[in-house]
Amino acid sequence: MNNRKPIREIIAIVTITTFGIFLFSYVAFMLFQDKLPSSLLTIWNRWDTAHYLDIAERGYTNKTIGERHLRIVFFPFYPFLIRHFNLILNDYMVSALVVSNLAYVVAVFYLYKLTLLDYAEETALRAVFYFSIFPTAYFLHAGYTESLFSALTIASFYYGRKERWWLAGLVGMLASATRITGIILLPALILEYLSQKDFQLKSIKKDIIWLIIIPIGFVSYLIINQITFENPLKFLEFQKGHWSKTLAFPWDGISGTWKAISGRPPTYKILVGWAEFIFGVLGYVLTLWAFFIRLRPSYIFFMIATWLTLTSTSYLLSTPRYALSVFPVFIVLSLLGKREEVNYLITFLSIMFLALFLTHFSLGRWAF
Repeated sequence: MNNRKPIREIIAIVTITTFGIFLFSYVAFMLFQDKLPSSLLTIWNRWDTAHYLDIAERGYTNKTIGERHLRIVFFPFYPFLIRHFNLILNDYMVSALVVSNLAYVVAVFYLYKLTLLDYAEETALRAVFYFSIFPTAYFLHAGYTESLFSALTIASFYYGRKERWWLAGLVGMLASATRITGIILLPALILEYLSQKDFQLKSIKKDIIWLIIIPIGFVSYLIINQITFENPLKFLEFQKGHWSKTLAFPWDGISGTWKAISGRPPTYKILVGWAEFIFGVLGYVLTLWAFFIRLRPSYIFFMIATWLTLTSTSYLLSTPRYALSVFPVFIVLSLLGKREEVNYLITFLSIMFLALFLTHFSLGRWAF
């Protein structure tokens, strides 16, 4: 960044959206619960957050104590950071929020820098803005892995684009220890490497070896499974047995979600049916558009591989949340948003659904 204007705009986006999301969650809780929350932390300790906090505090276990044994399905790097921040802050929940919000700032920084490599400053700032007001952007500030995984993924791509492959590999390794889709960085960055060499095999250098370390994060997670349950793939058993999640063709996941829309209460239709279905389909539509506008091949590959991973299941679950971590989406949306009317439409729809979903999340209802 060569001048202070974009810095001021990024700070404004980060500050306003973060403050707005926390304030809105507090107000929504008071309005719909007709009482004050015991603390702001109460509002944000929802769903998966409790699992990450427990792992951070007590680690993984194979003992059937409540749902503690099921927490092996959650990857280790985020709770690892929470645990170490807790040494300073002495509060696991506060530590989780600090990690997430710091990671959000890092993600915004790298998204801006990465987009700026190919497009104008205005496009880069708009990508940051859309990322920050995405309908599920509240997860960037919650005790979830969204902001951390986004920061690591975008940073890995950025260092790959700058040909600092040792950093791309190292950061990518941490991403694969944060979420299973982190391993997609390996083929995506190999494609990026080859495209920078014009696919001339004779131009390949030893620095490509750094990318091989990316799966080490995932392998470390498999080792944790092995040590805890004597089965490196135990997490898949729990995904199938407890969450009824199995591998399937992408159209099975989308069609299964479509069936969930019929004969259900309105709230269920919106949050479990329509939202999952629309975001699943929208992901593929934006990927096709990325082809049309000739987005970088590595970005397109990352989009395709991620959407296939998310939708190749018996039914879609938390797709709107996972979409938040598919960073090329925001570059594509930003390019579409060059037209003023499209920008207004994207902004209006994003904020409207962000308010709806955040209200449900604040009240402890399912919101992906």
